[in-house]
Amino acid sequence: MAATKLRNVRSRLRRRLVRWSAFAAAVALGWPGSSEGPPECAAVVLPALSPFVALGSALSTRSVGILALLALPLFLLAWSMRCGFCRFACPVGLLQDTLTSLRSVRRRHWIGAPAIGPCLLIATATGAVLGHPLFLWLDPLALFAAWLNAWRTPIAWIAVAGGLGLPALLIVELFWPGLWCARICPLGAGQRMLWQGHRLVVRLIRGRTHYAGPETSCGADSSGTVLLARRSRRHFLAAGAGVVGAAVCRGAYGPSTPLRPPGAASEEQFGGLCVRCGNCARVCPSRIIHPDVAGRWSAWMAPRLDFTHDYCREDCHRCNAVCPSGAIARLSLAEKSRRVIGLARLDPDTCLMALGRECNACVRVCPYKAIAVDNTLDPFSPRPRVDLDRCNGCGACESVCPTRPERAMRVRPVDRETGDQAETQGAFFGAFWFEG
Repeated sequence: MAATKLRNVRSRLRRRLVRWSAFAAAVALGWPGSSEGPPECAAVVLPALSPFVALGSALSTRSVGILALLALPLFLLAWSMRCGFCRFACPVGLLQDTLTSLRSVRRRHWIGAPAIGPCLLIATATGAVLGHPLFLWLDPLALFAAWLNAWRTPIAWIAVAGGLGLPALLIVELFWPGLWCARICPLGAGQRMLWQGHRLVVRLIRGRTHYAGPETSCGADSSGTVLLARRSRRHFLAAGAGVVGAAVCRGAYGPSTPLRPPGAASEEQFGGLCVRCGNCARVCPSRIIHPDVAGRWSAWMAPRLDFTHDYCREDCHRCNAVCPSGAIARLSLAEKSRRVIGLARLDPDTCLMALGRECNACVRVCPYKAIAVDNTLDPFSPRPRVDLDRCNGCGACESVCPTRPERAMRVRPVDRETGDQAETQGAFFGAFWFEG
């Protein structure tokens, strides 16, 4: 008896040591560091380690990048050990268990609640096949990374907003201990499904079609009969919800599409691929990346660009280097300069130059020489002219435009796949575009 107790104590100590070591490693990987230095590429690693994020990104983009391979160790761990990541390496789970241990009452009133984690996983994977993963932002590693990013100074509001997810989980844990991990977490549900797949493969290899035991948590009743019918109905409905959700997201975007960071995926994919980790806002030196609080629900709190005070600098591609999910492509400076963010549009009714006043701020500041003074329409009333072949929508012209409250020069979104303008008002004259 004493030897058994000693072994149990040693086992608990080893597990605690492993969990706290994994927590320290997660903090080290996701720590925001300085905003003035080079991009902290290590921040990409933490969300990219999740098999849930890797699966959604790979299915949606139809590609498997190097970052997706980072999730392979956790995938193998979940395959070979039941809830191995949750038990030994999940930083969110450690925080939840620590919080729960402070309470004297640990009754689980939610015990009869349905398990929606597998449904979230299947809906996300099904939607990803159609180009729009629905719930990647529920990944616990992404939530933990976003929480760490929220402490960056100066404050990036998109990072702060993304960092609220972890405190929300801790509040849920405080009132309903174990609810998130057992019923909601899609990553945990994916691990359990992988373990069930592992058990099934082992039984098939051994020539066994059923097994005995009371493993009700793994999908079997006390007689050993797998409850496939009930689970199949739920999973079928979840897959149908994923199809409907992806279809709704694909058809929900119109002319009011916001500006996204350079290299962003198509709008129908972007909201689903983005895990709201805040990495892009954290490393942006211009501070032009903000949360899309007025967007559609599928892209709510996803990053958008605001050129009110600064622009997307031509010598910077930090946001392309720190996206862990494929929402923003990894581009070199040369590739980034060729990616069209949007197109500048002139309002001649408010433009100071068009009104005969002294101003050429947009002409002077354009880093791509895409704006020139045009006096062909009226020699006595020149106005800026935008060369659409050179303009990539960096926003420099909008940031320096002195007119208020509305800027005379505004950058409007374009379709990032076709290059077509999201708003088609105005007239085209060869390579140049004027409104009026």
